[in-house]
Amino acid sequence: MFNTRDRAEHTRKRKTISHTFSAKSISQFEQYIAKNLEELVRQWNRLSDEATRAGQEYAEIDCLQWFNYVAFDIIGDLAFGAPFGMLSKGKDIAEVRLTPDSPPTFAPAVQVLNRRGEVSNTLGCYPALKPFAKYLPDPFFRNGLKAVENLAGIATARVNHRLEAPPDEKNERVDLLARLMEGRDEHGNKLGREELTAEALTQMIAGSDTTSNTSCALLYWCLRTEGVMQKLTKEIDAVVPNGVTVPSFEDIKDLP
Repeated sequence: MFNTRDRAEHTRKRKTISHTFSAKSISQFEQYIAKNLEELVRQWNRLSDEATRAGQEYAEIDCLQWFNYVAFDIIGDLAFGAPFGMLSKGKDIAEVRLTPDSPPTFAPAVQVLNRRGEVSNTLGCYPALKPFAKYLPDPFFRNGLKAVENLAGIATARVNHRLEAPPDEKNERVDLLARLMEGRDEHGNKLGREELTAEALTQMIAGSDTTSNTSCALLYWCLRTEGVMQKLTKEIDAVVPNGVTVPSFEDIKDLP
């Protein structure tokens, strides 16, 4: 999926980026996913320990909120070279730069993404409104368009950090952004800064709230459906070594 409807441009992008999603490349991304999942487990263990010390039987956790944090940190790690730090801070926050040289500000990325999706869907149904949307009195449009701007600013800030990183730091990463930076079209041309930012932003939009919503739904139905957790725990315990917090794909690929 690319942000163009032009067939020739779509073909150029596909040739430039296709290697990014090869089986070999995807297997190299696992290390970054595992690191963020381990941080999620640490945070949930911390909340559980705090509840125990406070004399509570269990901790109350908003799982969707935390799945949003882990999804954004994973896609940030893969698409921009570093997590946003939402898991470690326990907050919805991300740096925004409207241009590569503008001063940084900060915005709630999950909220920004949701607002951007809502206003984009609405204007997609009524495209004639788009040129006038920012002048409409309803704050839905004003706030939504600001969210579109902020979301692009988040991508600009992170890509800018990566491109300005020392060569050694850039070369040691094997993530989505590294693969995008390596990509070349049939003429040997690499993606420019703006195109690189746009493609990284597409990964963030496509891979964050879908992941968090699906993860939350899976957990909900596993807990709600009688016998599922017991069966799942038994199957995982049979193949995952003791002391392993986050199993690898190799550990669980043959589960029923």
